[in-house]
Amino acid sequence: MDYALGDFLMFTPEVYLRLFERTNEALGQGLWAVMIALLAVPVLLWQKSLLVRRLVPVAMAAGWALTAALFMLRFYAPINWPVGPFGWVFALEAGLLMVVALRVPPARVGLTALAVWSAVLLALACATVHETDTWQAIALPGVTPDMTAAATAVLLMAWPRRVRWGLLVIPLLWCVFSALGHWAMGLWWPLAVPVAGLLMVLTALAWPDRYVDGQAS
Repeated sequence: MDYALGDFLMFTPEVYLRLFERTNEALGQGLWAVMIALLAVPVLLWQKSLLVRRLVPVAMAAGWALTAALFMLRFYAPINWPVGPFGWVFALEAGLLMVVALRVPPARVGLTALAVWSAVLLALACATVHETDTWQAIALPGVTPDMTAAATAVLLMAWPRRVRWGLLVIPLLWCVFSALGHWAMGLWWPLAVPVAGLLMVLTALAWPDRYVDGQAS
């Protein structure tokens, strides 16, 4: 007897897509705080002050922790058992980002690059909206795992390779796992998010070092 990858899933695509709505509903008014933080990150990366730019990995760490606790461990893990361990791995990534916040600031990023990458991430965030026909299912970085991994890969291009490579392992593993899951469910529009995230991780791995105050960052 032949088995397809989807035969091993214990839930339907509709149940999976409902997770995005449930997560946003659970955040309540806190969703506004998340959106403000997302808007603040590119502004912070554009600032000349090293101290201000150090707030970016703090925000990233908070996003990984929130994604782990809410979307993954509270909602996704009960219907997909491998997500439980991944949730704790996401918490580990949050801890690593906090260490980076204390030790290595990101390089300053220009407005053009910030605008382009923000537009790309916004388009990816709307993939679940296209699939469900409701804005309540929007997938935000710092709340949902695929978008958190993709956004992190983009942001890590502002750090040196010696820091970047270690932090990209978890986003890489998650994007592969998530892409397989979306493929099994036949969710082609949402599949674009982990696939794009994987491409962003590979791009970040090869991205040249930037410079902070005349020194390689």
